[in-house]
Amino acid sequence: MPGRLLPNFVRPVASSLHNSSTSTHTQSSNSSSSSVNEIPNQTVSRKQAANAHAVQALLPERRLSFSMESLESLIHPHKDSKDKRRSLGRSSRSKERSAHKDEPHHPPAKLDVIFESPPLVFYGSPANSSGALMSGRLLVDVAGIPGAVVLQKLEMRLTSSISTKKPVSRDCPNCSTRTEVLSEWNFLTEPAKLQHGKHDYPFSYLFPGHLPASAQGTLGGVEYKLSATAVTLTGEEFNFQTPLTIRRAILPGNDKSSIRIFPPTNLTGRVVLPSVVHPIGTFPVQMTLSGVVDKGEETQTRWRLRKMMWRIEEHQKIVSTACTKHAHKIGGEGKGVLHQETRIIGHNEEKSGWKTDFDTAGGEITMEFDANIKPGCNPVCDMDAPGGLEAKHNLVIELIVAEEFCPNRNTKLITPTGAARVLRMQFHLHVTERSGLGISWDEEMPPVYSDVPASPPGYAMLDVNSTMEDYRGSPLPLPDYQELERMEHLRLDSDSIRSSRPSMERQESRQERARLTPDDLIAGPSIENRGRAHPDDDSNSSDVAQGVVR
Repeated sequence: MPGRLLPNFVRPVASSLHNSSTSTHTQSSNSSSSSVNEIPNQTVSRKQAANAHAVQALLPERRLSFSMESLESLIHPHKDSKDKRRSLGRSSRSKERSAHKDEPHHPPAKLDVIFESPPLVFYGSPANSSGALMSGRLLVDVAGIPGAVVLQKLEMRLTSSISTKKPVSRDCPNCSTRTEVLSEWNFLTEPAKLQHGKHDYPFSYLFPGHLPASAQGTLGGVEYKLSATAVTLTGEEFNFQTPLTIRRAILPGNDKSSIRIFPPTNLTGRVVLPSVVHPIGTFPVQMTLSGVVDKGEETQTRWRLRKMMWRIEEHQKIVSTACTKHAHKIGGEGKGVLHQETRIIGHNEEKSGWKTDFDTAGGEITMEFDANIKPGCNPVCDMDAPGGLEAKHNLVIELIVAEEFCPNRNTKLITPTGAARVLRMQFHLHVTERSGLGISWDEEMPPVYSDVPASPPGYAMLDVNSTMEDYRGSPLPLPDYQELERMEHLRLDSDSIRSSRPSMERQESRQERARLTPDDLIAGPSIENRGRAHPDDDSNSSDVAQGVVR
């Protein structure tokens, strides 16, 4: 017990001091009755009592500390071992609990989607596109657990969502996102028992061509998601969700030519641009500025190009609509708040690189440069989602021209007039994804079973004892062959005919001479042979008539 002292643990010095102090107290109490001869002894006793009080003031702390440490060990000798056992038991329990927490919970089944169709691309404009075909399989992978998994529900949903980053109510999810269900699939009509392994369920969907492509802009975005859900008989639920990316590609066509005039001057600008522009890569721009020279009788005034600047602007627009709960903030249902934003996604300037011709009629300045969208700016392709995000792009070209004055006799004496103008031209750019080598789904020619010709039957050995016999039935009919027309003569050109005619005549004459017999040499030629003789061969026929062979 704290504060309790045992006589065995009290030091002897302290006891002597205590005795002396008690004796001094008794002596002091009886000092009134003492005599004069006892005064020295009284003074000594007072000094001893003071020393005893000083020592006693110092000793209690040491006594208490000693008693607390020693007595606790004597009274509870097994306390430390018990505390250690308790701490070990608690640590082991905490380790077991942490081990149970760290063990991952393996679900009995997993969901996944395997796509068999090519990437989803809308070919053509929204008005002319035939859409994109999606096909795949929903995969249910059952883990190797004892027994089987019984699914009560297995369904999948395809949704499209249009979100805005500036909603009417900041904390309302219905104001910031509008979700529409495009299609749903329910694969089970009754509970299904699935064993260990992979089980697939096919699905397909045709996206209409008028739908907007996937996009993520500074004001909002368009997303497509495919989510699947499976529920067992025990109530355990498995979910799977994957985003879908749909792009739009417009095939390139002929280049576009645009003309801009700048009154009150005679300057006219002509720019040639490609029909479509891609987010990655460069595109050529051809520009011609005519009417830069105004000649008089003795002098002429002309415009000289000093600097050319171009930039590509992206204009985004979105209408934020409110839900039924917050429609009163914007004046009722069916109304929205319009938000617009413009950013520059590419720019550059040129101070040289053009050709100036002041000698032609009216003068002309021609140049060609390459423009591109800045990498890393994540542009949004041209789109116009109904009630959602709208994105357009423009190419802005600015020309700084300065006016000069010079005489017609000596055009090198140039005098600046100090007048300058900024010519600004703006053209629409159609930004779209690259079409690549893909084609639309309706232009593909899948195999049709009716078009496959009949193939000969296959022979299979049923067992080892089976044999093959010869065919002894009626003879098979022969196929009908179509006779081809015979070629009477070869059609050659006039030069080949002229070159081959003398050689053919010589060959015929040699053959006739080789056919002569001794009777022919004796008798004259017949009338038929004379009639058949060629009119050019008079000399040969006379020799034959005379029986002479050369």
